[in-house]
Amino acid sequence: MKQSIWFDPLLFKKPKGPVVKGTEVSFSVCYENKPNAITMIFHNDDNSYYEEIEMKNINGKFFLCKKFETSGHFWYNFKVLTNDGEFYLNKTDDSYSALENFRGNDFFQAVLEEEYVCTNSMQGGMIYQIYVDRFCKVGKVKSREPFVLRKDWGGAIHKNTTNPILINQEVFGGNFKGVMSKLDYLKDLGVTIIYFNPISQASSNHKYDTGDYTKPDEMFGTEEEFKKLIDEADKRGIKIIIDGVYNHTGSDSIYFNRENRYNSVGAYNSQNSPYYSWYTFYEYPDKYESWWGIDTLPAIRGDCTEFQEFIAGDGGVIEKFMKLGVFGVRLDVVDEINDGFVKKISNKVKQFGKDRVIMGEVWEDAATKISYDFRRQYFVHNQLNSVMNYPIKVSILEYMKTKEPNTLVSTIRMLQNNYPKVVLDNLMNFLGTHDTNRIFTELNLITNFNKELSKKLLKICFVLIFTLQGVPSCFYGDEYAMENNDGSSRGCFDWENYNNDIYKFVKKLSKIRKLEALKDGELNIIYSENGKFVFERVGKRTHVVVLINLAQTKISFDVDKKFKRFFGEKKTTSLTLNENEFEILYEEK
Repeated sequence: MKQSIWFDPLLFKKPKGPVVKGTEVSFSVCYENKPNAITMIFHNDDNSYYEEIEMKNINGKFFLCKKFETSGHFWYNFKVLTNDGEFYLNKTDDSYSALENFRGNDFFQAVLEEEYVCTNSMQGGMIYQIYVDRFCKVGKVKSREPFVLRKDWGGAIHKNTTNPILINQEVFGGNFKGVMSKLDYLKDLGVTIIYFNPISQASSNHKYDTGDYTKPDEMFGTEEEFKKLIDEADKRGIKIIIDGVYNHTGSDSIYFNRENRYNSVGAYNSQNSPYYSWYTFYEYPDKYESWWGIDTLPAIRGDCTEFQEFIAGDGGVIEKFMKLGVFGVRLDVVDEINDGFVKKISNKVKQFGKDRVIMGEVWEDAATKISYDFRRQYFVHNQLNSVMNYPIKVSILEYMKTKEPNTLVSTIRMLQNNYPKVVLDNLMNFLGTHDTNRIFTELNLITNFNKELSKKLLKICFVLIFTLQGVPSCFYGDEYAMENNDGSSRGCFDWENYNNDIYKFVKKLSKIRKLEALKDGELNIIYSENGKFVFERVGKRTHVVVLINLAQTKISFDVDKKFKRFFGEKKTTSLTLNENEFEILYEEK
């Protein structure tokens, strides 16, 4: 093949990223040696739509303008006719293009049903994730069955047992009063959003086995105390997001009541129970569908309209908590909830404001996610306006491990092409959660427990999530490099020893979130080779350049004299970074 032909969806497609139906999109293909013809091939998910359109050669480029009249997922490719034969311009793993003699991966175009409106949501802020039982305890906490209340705050998680059920029934007594006592600490840290792991009554410390959706767990506190917590947080400019566990309940619940702990007729107790239709029984009452086969977590039927109304209907669970002042809901295992129910939840939350948060737990690319053989349409139908950004978390760790930014660059490009801009700016960027190892533990494994090196890398990780598109999120304790406790990421916050170098670094770093460029500015990659990664965020009033060097060779960068160094506040015209060093430059126009 003599022809050199290329396409970049972030440069040669306008508008870039998802578009609203009715939008005209232009595509351009560049070349060094002119091919005879280029034809674009379009199709949708189920191939009910298929079209081939020949591109026009205009001013040294092949060009096509197409209007997308309907919403949905669309895929496209380029068939290239040359003197050497027929070829295809396929998408590579990093979303660039490759000319090959076979039809390979298609490029992706999302077409939205309507424009997103959530520009005053979480953008420009900082999220802090709290696992209530382990964050802070204030006052006396009264235990109840089946819990064992530990008196050794911060003790080893597996001190008494290795049985996972019994471990989950051991509690340390963290409560709403404890969180309230630390609101000034959180404000001082730069937090603008608290994301709580589940707070509803349940028989575990993690609360993902809901016992009663309608009220907070009494070991955390009363509904009145939760309301006071919301109000006090609001006074400090902090909003509250709760965890919605709407795919399964606990077997020990009002609704199932397998353990007969509740004064109710649960689905396990009688087929005449008002909750019987919520669940799927194979052999009543002991064989039933459960989440991942865990019999303490009976699954909710995906088509159960009674349950959906209970959660998202008028006067339902979501409405109750939104009226208390909650700002949004994070949907646990959203890929196991059907689209219709997700849309009902979304509509209910948005009744309280289109900027309210509906965040999904998705571990992959949420735009093209396939779950149970079905392509999800979270963004096409405006179901979610945020997701947990697992792809960025994984890519950052890969960069720390390999010293090469290739995977990180590929992930950034994927997000920019696949996610609506408003969602992109609203993503939850994190380094760890209750479902993963602590980030400092992960870095220690990478550095072979060289803790000084791990601290350097941890600072770089924080710089990345604070400056990439999205909203930085800190899992409680990560701000002081908390490690796994006895193999668990769910240890107790150490309020006696948190005030260290990492904590001071995160506290300082949070100040940069005030720059408008980091709220919704564009992101452009400047350099990404040989362990070095440089990118910029460009806003209307501010310009930020982030430089990271994981290579043994130095990186030199010429800087306009208008820029200031964030870590030093000195104007500079040149900058040199050694291995494992970084800098943030910023200009306020």
